[in-house]
Amino acid sequence: MTRLTPQLTSLKTLNITYRTPKETLLSTPETLPTAEPTTPQISYTVQDSDLPVLSIGCYKVVYVAMVFGAGLFSTAGTLYWRMKRNGVSVASSSSLVPLDNFYTVQAFFFDVKVGDLLELALWSSVSDSLWDYKAFQVQVSRLIIMNKPRLMAPCSFAALSTQPTLTLDYPSYTSASLYPCHDDKLLPGIGVATSYTFLYPGNTYGVFRIGNGDYSLPNNASVRTSAIYHPYYYRNYVPTQIKFRGVRID
Repeated sequence: MTRLTPQLTSLKTLNITYRTPKETLLSTPETLPTAEPTTPQISYTVQDSDLPVLSIGCYKVVYVAMVFGAGLFSTAGTLYWRMKRNGVSVASSSSLVPLDNFYTVQAFFFDVKVGDLLELALWSSVSDSLWDYKAFQVQVSRLIIMNKPRLMAPCSFAALSTQPTLTLDYPSYTSASLYPCHDDKLLPGIGVATSYTFLYPGNTYGVFRIGNGDYSLPNNASVRTSAIYHPYYYRNYVPTQIKFRGVRID
């Protein structure tokens, strides 16, 4: 009779360090066109230096990029936007913006690669609308740290932070939960350090999904308006440290 004996790896710690967002506030705001521009106003090419730094090598990582565009509607009107990746349209839509309100478009590009060109085009139904702000950050989702062994027991999201932190002009934000996963099933969202007896990262979702850009709005965008805040955006709770032991079964 063969006996199954669990074998635990040493306690391992994965630290994830997020890059400071790239932010630009124009000294002179630019007028939005009243038709879609041939060349989008906002563009970023994903570089190695944009990716979060992982302290140990991981079997699978999915990167989610956030591209921001913001400005002011002096007259009430309709804001139009389009997301492009490598010249191909990803998503587009429109949103009403009230009189004398700031708007923020936050575009979420799912599963980006180094070298991808990410673009955000903005235009307006009225001729006195402006844009004056752009930003960019890359986050991690659907992480599988190890392949063999893959079962993690225990697994602790030992430290969380909210990302991105935008600082120019007068920003404000709402935070979205992090969603741990077990065998491709979502667990309740968290916003504080949390430990689990065991987690098995499934092939699709890995050990967690970030709230906006994966669980919600993958390859899509949100538009928020405010009479005060500029930019007005979403942050994600993200793990900055995961502690675990791998389990081998003979």
